[in-house]
Amino acid sequence: MADFETFLKEKTEEMLDKMGLPSKVTLEPTEDRVLIELEPQDEEDTSLLIGYHGQTLNALQTILRSATFKDFKEAPSILVETGGYRKEREEELTRRALEAADKARFLLKEVSFPAMSSYERRTIHMTLAQEKGVRTESRGEGRERHTVVVPEGVGVKEDKGE
Repeated sequence: MADFETFLKEKTEEMLDKMGLPSKVTLEPTEDRVLIELEPQDEEDTSLLIGYHGQTLNALQTILRSATFKDFKEAPSILVETGGYRKEREEELTRRALEAADKARFLLKEVSFPAMSSYERRTIHMTLAQEKGVRTESRGEGRERHTVVVPEGVGVKEDKGE
């Protein structure tokens, strides 16, 4: 694991330097993933690292996964964080998921979320996994994939590919 962490840290620092966003890179390995915490030298660069709706963080994460896959096929998943963005986003998604569950149960209608990343969809699924009276589904393909909160008793909608 030490070789993996060294490789990951060096590759992250190299990429950030090439982007003109030198940052302190800290790795926090857990049982199932490695959290890469980025602290830019210039605090104003935090928003550039996050990007629009976290797109830059997601892109960095994808590139790092691809870079490590070649040499470390059994590597844990990678999560890139800066400025507390992911933590705040997770808290917001949890709150919105619980609100959507309440709304779905009250109105007995499906409540859809906009398209989002697999990590964000998973957050909603996990938040509502133990909630009574609702279930969650992911629908759509590719960039249009989104989560739907379905109240108990409402049938599964068939996707007719329209």
